[in-house]
Amino acid sequence: MEDTNRRVRAAAPVFGDRVSNSYVKGFLYGAKQAGHDPQALLEQAEIPPTTYTNKRASINGEQFQRLLMVVRETMNDQYMGFLRIPGKLAMEMHAGCTAVQSETLGQALRQTCEFINAVRHDEARELNIDEESGESTLSYRLTDFNKGVDPHLLYVMRMYWDYRFYSWLVGQQIKLTRVCFSASESEFSFDYARCFGCEVLFDQPQDGFSFDHDHLVLPVVRSQLAYMDGDFTDNFPDWFLVPGNDQSIASQVEQILLELRDDGMFSPSIDYVAEIMMMGRRTLSRKLAKERVSFQKIKTKIRRDLAKKYLLTSDISIAGISSKVGFAEPCDFTRAFIRWEGLTPTSYREVCLVD
Repeated sequence: MEDTNRRVRAAAPVFGDRVSNSYVKGFLYGAKQAGHDPQALLEQAEIPPTTYTNKRASINGEQFQRLLMVVRETMNDQYMGFLRIPGKLAMEMHAGCTAVQSETLGQALRQTCEFINAVRHDEARELNIDEESGESTLSYRLTDFNKGVDPHLLYVMRMYWDYRFYSWLVGQQIKLTRVCFSASESEFSFDYARCFGCEVLFDQPQDGFSFDHDHLVLPVVRSQLAYMDGDFTDNFPDWFLVPGNDQSIASQVEQILLELRDDGMFSPSIDYVAEIMMMGRRTLSRKLAKERVSFQKIKTKIRRDLAKKYLLTSDISIAGISSKVGFAEPCDFTRAFIRWEGLTPTSYREVCLVD
């Protein structure tokens, strides 16, 4: 008997997919209803404004991700005007920090589900584990939409964003077994199977994605500093690129320095780190140079990120933070921080906490 479900056959994820004019307009509908000019948002994202009016126009993955980021930041709403109650970006930041502080993918999924379910009445997530089939499913339920928006588009954005985020979190592309949407397949949709890399079903009882539950024990390899520094979005600017095993030499050095700092060693030499990585000083310097970074720049980045973390998440005094990040005098720390951020530590704390 013929399957009545609409199916899209599995295919490997590829780069270079396009987002059509109809989808661009659909994703911008909530912002437009909230009073924002869609063409101005496109221009702010460095996309030709005519993309909004030209029915044959389409944009690539990098353009689309820039557009999403512009809309989210302009509206301070991770739901981009699709839901009646905005989801402030600070809420998403807290959810992400909860995930990166977890030890495994399973723990990250459970804790983010608990967090979102606790703070939102219009978004519910549930992680179901089927021991018999060996499959886990993360399901989504969104309600209380603004009039006129297409709910399916928000499901697409939330699910694909999360799929990319959790793949980034564990440092490898999660192999999905199935993606389900409650909506019907649109003739204007992009190739979902090429994005998710698995079978995609439409007209289903719920929205969500499934994977082998062996993935639940995958260790979280990203740090809170990397997340707060925007590594997930800045280093993976293409919407159609799913983060995978991207452990560059620079990221390995950064991880080693963070671990040494946790052990009380605040300023190890490049020779010491090179020995841990079982290579010579010159070899390490050469490999870092190929990635357009230096050992000192990585150390400075860690100092800067730690300083920003302490300023925003603690009540530690400026003098205390100065000492924690390795400066002998608070005045030296203040001068360095002005070079990094263009503000004094005190001003940075005041401005960011008000925002």
